[in-house]
Amino acid sequence: MAGSIVTRTEIEKAIEPILQECLRKFGDYSPIEITSEEFARSIKGQLRSDLRRVSLLVSLVQSAPGGPAKGEGLELGCGYGYLLFPMALFNPKIRWIAVEHPGRRYFNKPEFRQAMNDYKCSLIGVDFVHGALPFADEQFSIVTFSETLEHLPVERLNFVMQEIGRVLRSGGLLVASSPNQASLENRVRLLKGRSILEIPDHLPAMQGLFGHIRLYTSDEMNLLASRLGFSLERRVLESNNSAYRGGRRSLRRRLYRLYEFAEQQLGFMRVFGDTWYMVFRKN
Repeated sequence: MAGSIVTRTEIEKAIEPILQECLRKFGDYSPIEITSEEFARSIKGQLRSDLRRVSLLVSLVQSAPGGPAKGEGLELGCGYGYLLFPMALFNPKIRWIAVEHPGRRYFNKPEFRQAMNDYKCSLIGVDFVHGALPFADEQFSIVTFSETLEHLPVERLNFVMQEIGRVLRSGGLLVASSPNQASLENRVRLLKGRSILEIPDHLPAMQGLFGHIRLYTSDEMNLLASRLGFSLERRVLESNNSAYRGGRRSLRRRLYRLYEFAEQQLGFMRVFGDTWYMVFRKN
């Protein structure tokens, strides 16, 4: 694992138990007093989307030309650790610092702190949407910013991105992912006269944080990043949301899985992917 490049299948096999334990121990709605084996059976198939997302992000970092082999890494909005801990596992020469809102239910859990220690990560509680990041200029060689952009109030977007640019060193990597506003599913919703998103509301797990506020296309992200001094190195669009559509054996989920397979085989369909993944390098 020590920095060697491996396939996505190998990455997913290695990280599946990590994600399962993160959800079991830190999930806002996970049942209490359940064994790892019982929990794994109860959520069978539900983590597929996150496994695919995380494996792609890890592989993008590993395949980046001159990617960071050492230094400090920052994850903004670490959540349960789905991405942070696999990044630490596959990039052991990077010293990772995780930033999360201190109001999250799991933030002060002893098990969460222990997991941070186990993966040699540091945890800092910061509301980075409204306050500056407590780090020096150009401190980090890599910043990960996954599934967070869409939760930001639009008026705070430039501030957050500027702070990322400030703490990332020249030549460093920004690795980002977010739901694609121009996905096929969203286009169909609009054709049916439906909104892409529900009216934003506070997350039930914590007041002060919102669900999806605004989705962006990869072109919009590229434009924003270029204005702040970043150059695009890699862009991938991919659909993996079938695990969230319908029941485990429902026709709806099977149709989504069929579409995902077709998208992988037919390159021209990638532009309709439900999520974009992008790697930028700071100029």
